Amino acid sequence: MDASWGIDFLLATIRAATPLIYCALGVLIAERVGVSYLGVEGMMLTGALAAILGTIFGGGIWVGVLITLIVGIIMGIIIAAITVYLPTDQVVVGIAFNLAALGVTSYVFRLAGNRAQEMIPMMKPLIFRFSPFEVMAFILAVFMWWFLFKTGPGLKMRSVGENAHAADAAGIDVIKVRFITLIIASVLSALGGAALTVGWVRVFTDNITLGRGFIALAAVYFGKWNPILSSIAAVIFGAGEALAFRSQALGSFLNSYYYFMLPYVLTLLVVGLTGQTKGPADVGKLYIRK
Repeated sequence: MDASWGIDFLLATIRAATPLIYCALGVLIAERVGVSYLGVEGMMLTGALAAILGTIFGGGIWVGVLITLIVGIIMGIIIAAITVYLPTDQVVVGIAFNLAALGVTSYVFRLAGNRAQEMIPMMKPLIFRFSPFEVMAFILAVFMWWFLFKTGPGLKMRSVGENAHAADAAGIDVIKVRFITLIIASVLSALGGAALTVGWVRVFTDNITLGRGFIALAAVYFGKWNPILSSIAAVIFGAGEALAFRSQALGSFLNSYYYFMLPYVLTLLVVGLTGQTKGPADVGKLYIRK
């Protein structure tokens, strides 16, 4: 294997990790304000379809990205209203949304007809063969670290996730913070789906995310709810997926399907080795204003 193979593998790793980074950042900020965001898989799948349909029927990739943003905001408002304002069990809402997204996206994909199955053109690189999706993912990771740990609003978000009632007593509007944060988390997760379809594979298929949202969830736990560390964890998972897709070039005696297990095996190993991690204290707890 020459140097070009190593460069190609690095590029493939970053490309595979990018959708995970967007979703991991979405999960991270949601849990930083105390909301368990298990619906990330469904949101990623919804964004993946919105991006493809917007690109094909809207006439360009950036139209697809705009449609993804709009869909992410709408879905985020719905999830935030159900989770924050009602409020309902966050785990149940997440699982229900994932199941609904799987069925609805498959149905809409078929309604769209044969054109929805077209492969779209490759996105033009922005710098060093990296697409805008990939560059923006790492910029967002650094920005989110700075925002959460170096600014006053970031401190307010973290305080809401640690003790919502104490934050309320300090004058922070917990409902408002959680509502807005969930919308942003949904937009980021939907962008993760767009990065998968229009930024990487350039086509949509049923259940194209294949559990990547849950891999992003594991990256957050492995990264201990730190945006930069979680992004690094996503890159590690991305390396496993890149190796799976490039397995045929290795000339190995192993069947390529064994390589496709790598990202999921890595996820299990990381969760097992990490053990019980201490996240924000109020994650998953219902908040009812007194």
